[in-house]
Amino acid sequence: MDFKGALRKIKDDGRYIDAKIVAIQLPEGMKRWIGEITEELRGKELIFVGDPFWGACDIPQNGNWDLLIQFGHSPIPNLGSFKNVIFEEIQEGLDFDISPERVPFKSLILTSNVTYSNQLPKIKRKLEDSGIKVTLRKGDSRVFYPGQILGCNISSARGVEENVLFVGEGMFHPLGIALGLPDKKVVAFNPKTGEYIDMEGERRRFLAQRYSAIDLASRANRFGIIVSTKIGQTRYSIARIASRILVESGRSPFIITLDLVRDEELVNFPAEVYVNTACPRVTVEDYGTFSRPVISFYELQMALGLKDKSRYIFDEIVMTDEIGSSGFGKRD
Repeated sequence: MDFKGALRKIKDDGRYIDAKIVAIQLPEGMKRWIGEITEELRGKELIFVGDPFWGACDIPQNGNWDLLIQFGHSPIPNLGSFKNVIFEEIQEGLDFDISPERVPFKSLILTSNVTYSNQLPKIKRKLEDSGIKVTLRKGDSRVFYPGQILGCNISSARGVEENVLFVGEGMFHPLGIALGLPDKKVVAFNPKTGEYIDMEGERRRFLAQRYSAIDLASRANRFGIIVSTKIGQTRYSIARIASRILVESGRSPFIITLDLVRDEELVNFPAEVYVNTACPRVTVEDYGTFSRPVISFYELQMALGLKDKSRYIFDEIVMTDEIGSSGFGKRD
């Protein structure tokens, strides 16, 4: 990762040259680079945004700065452009190269997160040279790169092909594919460790947890419906539908707006179950951090008997709507 090269490129950007106060968002693992950033960007008044953030969906709206630099994520096209935001993607090489003989498919859809999206064309060629048929396709209007998977969107993995290979670290993205496309076989290749993981076992373990939450929700009466105020996660329209179907089923709902969805905030609201319309990561990856069940909108419908429980529906964000004010991050 050429981090200093990325900083030099930023310094040549006209938006940076014109800015006096510059805010910087860093993923958790990159906060160790604050010293290097401060040294390289001397001459500007720097503000480091301390709150955790999840990507281009998470642009602070009312900051007192001229320019925001967000490291580690690509833009989300259907959110529009942000004239005072620089998205500085951090893309990496492969510590372990792909081994075609360890990929158990004759044909597949190739996917990744933004970190390794630059490696997908090379991986495609290598797999094809070994006789594997590879599809690398662009997802819907929320996705920037061909093959790119977001935590909230798996559209690049859709298609008639039966198999999906995901290149990247962590379980969240390939688990989303395995949950959302249950008819496909999904293997995750970790380019940092060289490990290949069949996601079927992970999918089964997760579903056991989710159906337990759905069962608890089916017997609950009071529901808190979570709406995110983050610009790329707001789905108030879905929250309103959730509220309506809960009232129609004789339950008692109320809507909560939050920026950062955490248990210490939710416990102050007297609900038996929370319905999450914010980032799907809250329901999937953060579930164990909550003291009460948190379910998705689709899981709510299963709990109320409005959807067939036999086919799990993974929560994805395609489009968002907006509530509240918009300030610094207003789109062009």
